[in-house]
Amino acid sequence: MKEASTKAEKLFIMHSAKVIGKVKDDEERERQVTDLEQKAKKMGFKRDWIEKTLSKQGAYKDYGESYDILKQEADRMHSYVNTLSLERSVNLWAEAAKTKEEGKDPEPVKGSKTLTKKTQDTVTINPVEKQPHPSNRHK
Repeated sequence: MKEASTKAEKLFIMHSAKVIGKVKDDEERERQVTDLEQKAKKMGFKRDWIEKTLSKQGAYKDYGESYDILKQEADRMHSYVNTLSLERSVNLWAEAAKTKEEGKDPEPVKGSKTLTKKTQDTVTINPVEKQPHPSNRHK
């Protein structure tokens, strides 16, 4: 029963994508594609399958192969940035561990807070923030 339901849902997504591919108005097509992607996600389909199916059925009509190429390039760039970020954070923790081993405390962070623009040396904690949250208080 579950298998038949899944097949029916897949056919619905594929048919809807074909119908969307025939829409002339770009804004309307984009809106319908977004709606269909959300429906498919709620049905439990993975994002890769959804995008591949919509592309094959012509819902991404104007993008065609260039959309797939741009998506691959974006995925490659995303993984590259994640790798750099991971390496940077690993290096920061390694440096902090070395200074701890030597018996030194790391230098305090200098700079300004983003919202208040006050230096961190002059920041005071609001007394209300020092009190534990009511949900964390023991009775």
